[in-house]
Amino acid sequence: MRFLAAGLTHIGGRTGNEDAFHADDRLIAVADGVGGAPAGEVASRLAVDTVAGLADTDPLDAVRQANAAVRSHPDPDTAGMASTLVFAALWHGESGWVVRGAHVGDSLTFVNGVRTTRGHTLAAELVAAGHLTPEEAVRHPHRAALVRAIGLDTGIEPDLWSRPAVAGDRYILSSDGLTDALGDTVEDRLAELAAVSPAECASTLVQLALAADARDNVTVVVADVLADDEN
Repeated sequence: MRFLAAGLTHIGGRTGNEDAFHADDRLIAVADGVGGAPAGEVASRLAVDTVAGLADTDPLDAVRQANAAVRSHPDPDTAGMASTLVFAALWHGESGWVVRGAHVGDSLTFVNGVRTTRGHTLAAELVAAGHLTPEEAVRHPHRAALVRAIGLDTGIEPDLWSRPAVAGDRYILSSDGLTDALGDTVEDRLAELAAVSPAECASTLVQLALAADARDNVTVVVADVLADDEN
């Protein structure tokens, strides 16, 4: 099996782009440099490049390698840099093909148009712990502060997942620039774009975010699972 994958990134409302992505027939990834920290664009690119060649590696180990690479970067000007990271990889195990993934931070994963990951933000953590309602979280002054990210600490705790690889399934990864711009309409837009190619889907989603006055960088990767004999 393989991915038919395409990605696109846009500067959006920022003066620079601190997002990075990777899309090939085995692995897709998106990373978003942490705002307010130095060298976010270096951190995101390094995180993506590290996992890009690790499709056959256990996702937890891949995340740990990315974390170590960001934290050990030799340039002193990058000290303290950090990034989100989300990826999905096709892997052939003893029981057949599966898609394995991990995420750290607030970049997101959608499977067949449904969001399947929760952002590692202060607001999300407080809601999960029962300290805030979702309505209160929207108004929290530090709602977007990340509590987990690549590079923040020597230890790293990603959320991990695994699903059977099914031909026809669609995986979409995005930075929070997309979801911040489109809000609760994201899954509706994904449903409307279910029949178009990954490249057209990614391009349309970015354009919709820009039309909604995206204030952040916007990055989207779309991958369809194909059987080996499919074009």
